Amino acid sequence: MAIKRSSKVDSSFSASSMTDLIFLLLVFFILATTLINPNNAVKLTLPSSSSEEGDPSVIALSVVGDTSSPSGYKYYINSDEEYNAVTEVAVALHNHYAEYEGRPVEERPYISLRCDEKVTVDALVEIIDLTREKEYKMVLATKEKR
Repeated sequence: MAIKRSSKVDSSFSASSMTDLIFLLLVFFILATTLINPNNAVKLTLPSSSSEEGDPSVIALSVVGDTSSPSGYKYYINSDEEYNAVTEVAVALHNHYAEYEGRPVEERPYISLRCDEKVTVDALVEIIDLTREKEYKMVLATKEKR
């Protein structure tokens, strides 16, 4: 006797719901990545300090935004020496460190870096690269309380 099935199993697959899901995920990730502003991705909030004391073995390096300078920044070492380019700052720092040449690294002065609010991350990286080349010690200083 031949037994026949009354209902056939449908082996087809409907991918329409899968494509809807993929499309929604794609739209979500496109919108989420366009809302991220790369300038706000790295925000440095410096702690503030009201202390006026200073260490004489510290070399104070200040970077201030200035449109009259070719690089767009003015660099000040110990608030009295003014430079227009990072290469000039490199020579000046080398001269400051020349008197500590034979001493151990622990006894050498470190650079206290203060940046203006208009200084970009690229300019900060230039200074950091400069200090890495000669293995200078550097700290990022606090901004003063007002």
